[in-house]
Amino acid sequence: MICKSNKSNTPPNCATCVVRGKSIFSSLCDKEIEKISQYIKKKSTYLAGEYLINEHDSEHYSLCVNSGYLILGAHLEDGSRQIFKVILPGESVGFTNTERQGYGYFVQAITNVDVCIINSRSVEKLLKEHSDVALQLIKILSDNSSSYQQYLLGLGRKDAKEALAYLIMDLYTRIQEQDTDNSEYEQNFFPLNQEDMADVLGLTKVHLSRVMSQFKKDNLIECGHKKLKVLDAQKLSKIGAYPFSL
Repeated sequence: MICKSNKSNTPPNCATCVVRGKSIFSSLCDKEIEKISQYIKKKSTYLAGEYLINEHDSEHYSLCVNSGYLILGAHLEDGSRQIFKVILPGESVGFTNTERQGYGYFVQAITNVDVCIINSRSVEKLLKEHSDVALQLIKILSDNSSSYQQYLLGLGRKDAKEALAYLIMDLYTRIQEQDTDNSEYEQNFFPLNQEDMADVLGLTKVHLSRVMSQFKKDNLIECGHKKLKVLDAQKLSKIGAYPFSL
């Protein structure tokens, strides 16, 4: 079941949503978008660290992220965790087969987040009544599958230095492609801390910290809490074999 937020829920306003153009509803006109709010159970705020979805939840929901950042991952038998993906504003998560027992993954806020929550029955009704949304969702899921495949190939068979360079450039590029106010804070914002990055790459925190220190020494990056400035994108991309272009 979706965790209860520490903050109050508010009715959704799809027409004025700041990430409307990047969401599964981007193809709908203003009149159609007005009808969408009836499918959305609620808009909720969650604090950093809260779980929105747990691996064994039996009740299925889908989430559309209005603001903030989430991680999708799984807890392993040894008590550690594996992070699979960082979810950005405008992206969706939770569109899974409702006949499955549980999700098989967790979704956790790593910053404060605002999300719109749609239950499984509403999703089915929404997709039946709005073919444009269904087609957009199919496209997004297909693109996500392709992107994730490329992401895994990009990280696979790399040493720690190469894998970290690839991870930084991949997330850095995705964040830069978001519509921001272009302030220095927004440009340098990086949602993952070192523990998170270690759990993405399957490294120890000590090993990752050592590589990060080398990157700073080589003037490739500057970093602090939730901040990471890429100083030499071309060189970092070359190290990680990341397909970056200015």
